[in-house]
Amino acid sequence: MKKTTKLRLIGGVVLLFNLWLIGSYNLEGIAVLLLTFGFAVGYEYLVVRPASKTMKND
Repeated sequence: MKKTTKLRLIGGVVLLFNLWLIGSYNLEGIAVLLLTFGFAVGYEYLVVRPASKTMKND
């Protein structure tokens, strides 16, 4: 399994945990946006993309 696939699976688990938090605490508004979309975009750009660029150079 590729390194980026593993990182995306870890991100998916964290996203599921965030969705559980949203439901558990009845969060609304900006908090939901940051915990879902914000996390997904940030994780992809800050963790997965740099890891995929280093794999191409190796």
